[in-house]
Amino acid sequence: FGVVPGAPSCLAAHPIPNMRGERCNDMIRLWNSFVSRLQACGFDSGSDSDTVSLAPPSPPSSRVHDRDQRFRSLLDAFTYCDPGGTGYIKDHQRFADVASAIAGWRGDVEELWRDLDMDGNEAVSFPEFVEWAERAHVQLQVGVSDDASAPGQGAVPFPHTWRGPRNDPAYAASTPVTDVNMLAELQGLMDTTYRKVWTRDRKTTGRNEVPERYELIFAEHAENFADWKRYWLKRHHVMHDCASGGFLQRHVPLTANASELCARHRLRGECNEWLLLHGTSPEAARNICRNDFTMHLAGSAQGTLYGRGTYFGDSITKADEYARADDRGLCCALVCRVIGGQVLYNDDVNPVAESLQDGVLKGRFHSVLGDREKCRGTFKEYVVFDADQVYVEYVLYYRRVFAAAEPS
Repeated sequence: FGVVPGAPSCLAAHPIPNMRGERCNDMIRLWNSFVSRLQACGFDSGSDSDTVSLAPPSPPSSRVHDRDQRFRSLLDAFTYCDPGGTGYIKDHQRFADVASAIAGWRGDVEELWRDLDMDGNEAVSFPEFVEWAERAHVQLQVGVSDDASAPGQGAVPFPHTWRGPRNDPAYAASTPVTDVNMLAELQGLMDTTYRKVWTRDRKTTGRNEVPERYELIFAEHAENFADWKRYWLKRHHVMHDCASGGFLQRHVPLTANASELCARHRLRGECNEWLLLHGTSPEAARNICRNDFTMHLAGSAQGTLYGRGTYFGDSITKADEYARADDRGLCCALVCRVIGGQVLYNDDVNPVAESLQDGVLKGRFHSVLGDREKCRGTFKEYVVFDADQVYVEYVLYYRRVFAAAEPS
């Protein structure tokens, strides 16, 4: 017989005897014995009686989990898919191999990828991977832990400010803020981050001057079960990266001056978690609170100076440049938790957007900080390329207050 290329190593324990000189019926008996051993090792004899396929069979998904012992958790599987440690899966075929191993998947690789890459940015984060695994009924633990976390698939702790149900994955709601202390803190956020600085983006507001101040009219507190879960998983993953990556440069945004508000939300400085502002329209704000930020549209409102990400400011004046007033004259800005992680800092007058974006999506960084305050005397801009690094906390509805016109 000689050596059969690709035959499993377990056959070494059951050597095939030399068949030279054996009678025909003995040869048939030994051949059938050889095929039986292959099948016992998980190989298929195929549809033809005189051929043996050395390709693994397609076992039912219930066998896949027992058979594949490489992955003790979804985090293990994700790490395998991300050999470079970038925090993202980008290799379609590598993911397909893992999907086959842990979920018994068979089919078109690109169709599988579209089901995985929910925000369409060609880079899949750990929370996206976890959600895919849950849809595929993968029986592996998530692989992350927290003192406040309940054990079990996908369990995450909720922030202490959470008021909604903790067992409804479809829950998403925005409720009016009525607490006077909370409203005072939000007005304080706008006051302490105000800077009377003009940029050319101010022209898009319809009035080419900087308001004297911003007056909070009302606010809503947003809660979204699915968004929080993805955000928490992403934060946990980034914190692990920051802890294992050595030195972390901490960046303190202007919003940190709203100390009571930041303390209320117990931000994690060890992964550069911030409260930042994002100006938008009331309609867009409602859509974001329901469905999260969409990376397909990233950069469509603020440009792409630092890449096609989602842009935030640490000043209400900067965020207001992108706010759109409704028919009541009210403007809208989101107050968001943002995970900065390892920050790619840039103070170039003319940054190379593609290089910065690649530094996050293909490198070791999690966000970009463009310091236009240093190089142009305007504002800092914070950019992330993964929607899971953002969680909306509040929607602010405010009025622009301009200086009174001097009498003629």
